[in-house]
Amino acid sequence: MGYRDRFWYGASYSPLVFPESEWDHDLSLMAKAGMNIIRLGDVHGSWDRIEPQEGNFEFDLLEKFYIKAAGWGQAIMISTGSASPPLWLAQKYPDLPILSNTNMRYPLGSSYGWVCIHHAGYREALHKYLLALLSFIQKQPNHFGWQISNEIGFPFLPPRGSKELDIFCYCEHCQAAFRNWVHDKYGSLNKLNQAWAWGTTYLTHHDWSDVFAPQGLPSGWASVTKWIDWRLFWQDAFTKFAGWQHHILKEIDPDHPTSINTFNFKGYDRFGALMGLDQWKLAAQTDHIGYDLYPGSGNKLASRPEHNSMFLDHGRSVAQNAKTDFWLHEIESGPIGGWVMGPDHNTNAIDIIRNGFEATGHDVKLMMYMPWREWDYQPLRWGALVDLDGNKTPRLEAAATVGNFIKDHESILLSSHPIESEIAILESKANAIFFNGIDQEEELFNAQRGAYSAFWDLGYNLDFIDVACLDQTIEKYRIILLPMMSLLDMQSAEILQEYVKQGGTLIGFARCGALNEMGWYEHIVPIAPLKEVFGIRSSEPDLLNNHQVIYGDQIFEGWHNRDVLKLQEGTQVLATFDDRHPAVTLHPYHKGRAIYISTQSDAAYVSAHNYLLPTLIKDLDLPVPHIVMNYDQRTRRDIDAHVLVNPKGGMIIFTNYRPVAVNADVQIDLPAVNIHTLQQIFPEKREIRLTSSDKGFQINLEFKGEEVKIIQFFY
Repeated sequence: MGYRDRFWYGASYSPLVFPESEWDHDLSLMAKAGMNIIRLGDVHGSWDRIEPQEGNFEFDLLEKFYIKAAGWGQAIMISTGSASPPLWLAQKYPDLPILSNTNMRYPLGSSYGWVCIHHAGYREALHKYLLALLSFIQKQPNHFGWQISNEIGFPFLPPRGSKELDIFCYCEHCQAAFRNWVHDKYGSLNKLNQAWAWGTTYLTHHDWSDVFAPQGLPSGWASVTKWIDWRLFWQDAFTKFAGWQHHILKEIDPDHPTSINTFNFKGYDRFGALMGLDQWKLAAQTDHIGYDLYPGSGNKLASRPEHNSMFLDHGRSVAQNAKTDFWLHEIESGPIGGWVMGPDHNTNAIDIIRNGFEATGHDVKLMMYMPWREWDYQPLRWGALVDLDGNKTPRLEAAATVGNFIKDHESILLSSHPIESEIAILESKANAIFFNGIDQEEELFNAQRGAYSAFWDLGYNLDFIDVACLDQTIEKYRIILLPMMSLLDMQSAEILQEYVKQGGTLIGFARCGALNEMGWYEHIVPIAPLKEVFGIRSSEPDLLNNHQVIYGDQIFEGWHNRDVLKLQEGTQVLATFDDRHPAVTLHPYHKGRAIYISTQSDAAYVSAHNYLLPTLIKDLDLPVPHIVMNYDQRTRRDIDAHVLVNPKGGMIIFTNYRPVAVNADVQIDLPAVNIHTLQQIFPEKREIRLTSSDKGFQINLEFKGEEVKIIQFFY
């Protein structure tokens, strides 16, 4: 049986921290909760406990745990430990901690990821450690696979009271690596000097040794191109670092999967520009990509109802692009944040059930709670499935409910996948880096949120796609959205042009295609291929000045700014500003069409409850969503529904985020299938009466507050 023949469900555990006398108790509870996998070694001193002195490896305790875990039917995923090197290594190499642009070393004993990944001494020590770990692992029959590092990238916590990351690392090793990267990209100093010229000071490099990393942000009038190169370099560097570990592991252990855990949309670094994250590239370097789901941290759902679905859709899209299964290495297992004063959100049993089934609805095939058991030595509130003494909690009972459902329906969950989406949001790491550098990253985040939510709230499901793989994925989508896609290279613009020629619908927003890949203004806005696609003669940025948008007999507020457009012949005006300048245009282009909205109506939807964008969507003559729900007092998509299908049938997972009971009429319209049996299988089994119509099938469901329901169907 291969590892893909199981649905993996478990938790993170620290056998090198918790007493050996308590292992059996914890393992027995895991088994009863339907768990079959444990993650260990992510942080918590795994490397320094296994190799307490250089070259002295102590595996006895770990081997005892593997034997115990095997007896309880638990496979083990182990981390490479590279996120948290041992103290002896830092003492051996005082220059090991990353160095900020202010010449400050990251403080030892703080967040993981503090080490310079280009340091030769670190690489040598890690290589030896991995070889020793591999020698031990090969003897363990319940070895599942590997997690490379832990949330790879720079530390997500600022050092020594700084309010933000100091755009690490500036040590001599990283400067040398950056010079090599720049040399490979530009080839000549003349090209480099031309590219980095954009700034208030013009520094001419006469030798490659003159090249140094930017010490300031474009918002401080430093070179925007240099900043983009610096952050793209780090995304490449961490990707290569992950790939380096992957190849060491696979050379000796080819039969067990490697994986990497990461995230997106983090609070202060939405798109990984500062941490050095390119999830799309990372996914290509390992066997599996995984995300870490923490909706309670920052109480995200209170302000962003779409958070869980959007976060999981991003991870699913990255995995889908890499042709791998989507995993969750970490799911929040209890109240989190706030230190002794209390958590950001009191994560409870309902959250555990809701988050677990929401994950399965997004095609997750492995999920692990973080952690199984809280650590009493760290008074940051990080609730777990059991309490500090290892006793059961309602959260564990909820996790057992999810685990035993997965166990009972493993085959259908493994064979079922979401119906392919016909709508996608295009994103670009270079575009995100640019907006981060000019301190407008939050505007980009709200634009993506708004574009996603406007379709999602109407019942549509969306993918994300990246410009780097645009030519491989674009053909299958009916609609491509370009929220705040200001920086766009010519090749991507030409691919989008061809996409519309062949029948696709492209939706752009104000300032679309205004910058080239270096962050410089295009002389023609939008960039030439999109100018033709959108049917625009010219576009000039303008203040909004409270101008309103008139669409039919409805009036909407603009948002943030607007573009003043002059149009080509044949471009239709769907809506105008109150001074008669075009606000929304439609241009038929060969077999397709392009819609341009000359204000930020994407961000307006989530920032100001402005319904211009969803109103336009309803007029696009799109197919009806596969699941349409009608119930009283509906505003957002607060009952989320996801369809999983297989050759014989499938299931629909409904997640109610409303705190009150709801009676909902549900219309089900699945492509080219004839459903003959429909039954509810969670939270209890019961037959469902369905009514056939020309629009598919209709059923009625009564939800309790914050309840999950799962419907199974057969063709």
